[in-house]
Amino acid sequence: MHFGSPDNWVDFIESQMPQIIELVVGTWETMPPPAGNELEDTVSESLCRALRQSPSRCDLPFRIDPQLVELDPANGQDQGRMDIVFSPPVNREDIYFCLECKRLNVRSRSGGKPRPLFAEYVELGMLRFVSGQYANSVRFGGMLAFVLDGNVPAAISGVEDNIRRMHADLGMKSPGSFQTSSVRPTDSRVRETLHTRVTQVHQFVIHHLFMAGDPNAPLRPEQPVSPPKRAKKKVTRQSRKKK
Repeated sequence: MHFGSPDNWVDFIESQMPQIIELVVGTWETMPPPAGNELEDTVSESLCRALRQSPSRCDLPFRIDPQLVELDPANGQDQGRMDIVFSPPVNREDIYFCLECKRLNVRSRSGGKPRPLFAEYVELGMLRFVSGQYANSVRFGGMLAFVLDGNVPAAISGVEDNIRRMHADLGMKSPGSFQTSSVRPTDSRVRETLHTRVTQVHQFVIHHLFMAGDPNAPLRPEQPVSPPKRAKKKVTRQSRKKK
């Protein structure tokens, strides 16, 4: 196959989706569980580092990079910082597979009900793919949920309720729901959603990976609150003369 055309590179990445998702799921299962209130960037960076070090990573013809910014998103869209990006060896910065990471069911030190953050998953994650802020030149993207309390079924159900509420904005047919993964059909932690984007003829596919944390993992210490800085007294020429 000749890979000079951008469309051919898009098709190539699509053919590698089973291997990419297998690598992400398998790598997550080898990592120590994050703290129940760990920061999103900390978990994403740890996972990216582990992906790069995985022996299976050598079988994939991709660079794996954290925190990349696409310089030319869709018209009218702001540049977005993508959490984990798989890039093939092609001289185009807009052809890649991107994983947007979000925390769900974040535990608190007070022991109360975890913060679900389901709306953020949809509005600050999925919508960025549908609008073209992420992955505008390809036909697929990935959402990676860190379910910090370990309750994956509840997290999937909560996200799906928010998807149904926003299905029109997401370019989805009513009622708006998860579909079984075409890549890992027997894995209940992996789902798919199909979207229509104004800029594309093809449907856009989002692969959703819900990775469980440990409900008994210790919590990250709260960051100490720094005391407010005292305003410096302005010294004028006149005040110097008084001294």
